Amino acid sequence: MKDDLSSIFHKPEFKQLLAKYSDMIENHTSIYLEPDEITLLAEFYASMGNIKACEEVVDYGVMLHPDNPDILIFKCHNLIIKGHTHEAQKLLNSIADPNDYEVRLLQAELYLAQKRNQEADELLNQLYQDEKNTDTMLDIAHLYMDGHQKKNAYYWLQKASNEDPDNLGLLEELASYHFSFGNVEEAVDLYNRLLDEAPYTIDFWHNLIRCYLRMYKPEKAMEAIDFAMAIDDTNLITWELKSNALLLENEIDKAMECLFYIEKHTTEKPYIQNIIMSIYFFMQNYQKVLEYADKITTSNNLANFEMASLYHKKGYSRLQLGDLQACEEDIEQGLAYDNHNSDLYLLKGELELINGRMEEAQQSFHYGRLFAEDEADSLSYIGNAYFRHECWQQALNYFKEQEELASETMHVHYYQIAYCYYQLGLQDEMFTYLVRGAIFSSELLKMEGQNNSPFSQGVQFLEQAKDVFTKIENGEINPMKYLQS
Repeated sequence: MKDDLSSIFHKPEFKQLLAKYSDMIENHTSIYLEPDEITLLAEFYASMGNIKACEEVVDYGVMLHPDNPDILIFKCHNLIIKGHTHEAQKLLNSIADPNDYEVRLLQAELYLAQKRNQEADELLNQLYQDEKNTDTMLDIAHLYMDGHQKKNAYYWLQKASNEDPDNLGLLEELASYHFSFGNVEEAVDLYNRLLDEAPYTIDFWHNLIRCYLRMYKPEKAMEAIDFAMAIDDTNLITWELKSNALLLENEIDKAMECLFYIEKHTTEKPYIQNIIMSIYFFMQNYQKVLEYADKITTSNNLANFEMASLYHKKGYSRLQLGDLQACEEDIEQGLAYDNHNSDLYLLKGELELINGRMEEAQQSFHYGRLFAEDEADSLSYIGNAYFRHECWQQALNYFKEQEELASETMHVHYYQIAYCYYQLGLQDEMFTYLVRGAIFSSELLKMEGQNNSPFSQGVQFLEQAKDVFTKIENGEINPMKYLQS
């Protein structure tokens, strides 16, 4: 967890600068900005996770100040993040003073990105010998944290702790270290210590809230949010964290009110609109998904992978609303942004099923599975798609593959598997999965008679399912032998 730069982002002067720059972007004009204004804006966008906007402001800064080392260092850092290490090295070599502290630190970051760990270690050790102070040790530790090198990061933090144990910067980095590597309770203790020393530092409250959210303690998060709001009730980061806490408590309407407040006041509307759209998608409010997707698309301010995800949500919404042609167009648009997006290929496969193109559906599902981060999730989607279109054997094949790959994900599918066997006339196999369904997902039986029941056409199947459930409850069926693979 990287700490927010400081309260400078919340000051009126910065808000004026941000508004001035945002107005320039919106109106396609040009304004003059000082180098420190460029780097401050870049830091802001980086803290928001808006890499594209960060790159744009840095590139604008390079155009205004082509030899400014601070801006060049920032551009080099962005190149490293994107994996363009060769280009980053060329740019780094062009900076006038290779012995500058920040240049050497960046060179070490580049070595770490290139897996040249020994060279990075040697450079950082020498940097410390030349600049023996706590800040140097913390910079080195932070670099190792960013490189996910837990052991090296901890070494430098411990070294700094031995020499300057009460340093607030050290406590911040230790808290960040513990949060980053999963020791959230230790991070909570440290942020509380920091707040004892600096109770009006809103960034410490934000990070404490993030800890409680990570721990799934929304009530504790809300307590901390109340303190943060008392300091500044207009801070948009606090409002976003409050929305996250409310979502954990399933207070969706109240969470949306927080997000609407941010949407109204932020200059970074695409970022928050993307979150709002995702919640509408989760709520299956597909008209609102399309409304917000159009707002975001107009801004053209998301990274390619985010645009691909946006077009998936648009396409899926079109499918649910019955606009198949628009769905197909959205899929193609999304794949133009990212032709390795699993969700788009899975959606394309379902669209092909609707259009009766079985071979094309199979090919799209193949790519959806190939590019999926979680193969079990993709198998589940494909199985459900075939099930919805009454392709019982194909659905069964994918559900069974999922069961072999990740049996712990199968509970929700047991009755569907049983229903596939029912449709295929395989009674013994059906009985096994009726038992498993009764044990692990009996709530699906409550869908009987509802329009969205996946078994609405199988009256006899439902009767058998209820009979099995009742006999298990009464002790007439011992389920244990049916639960083993």
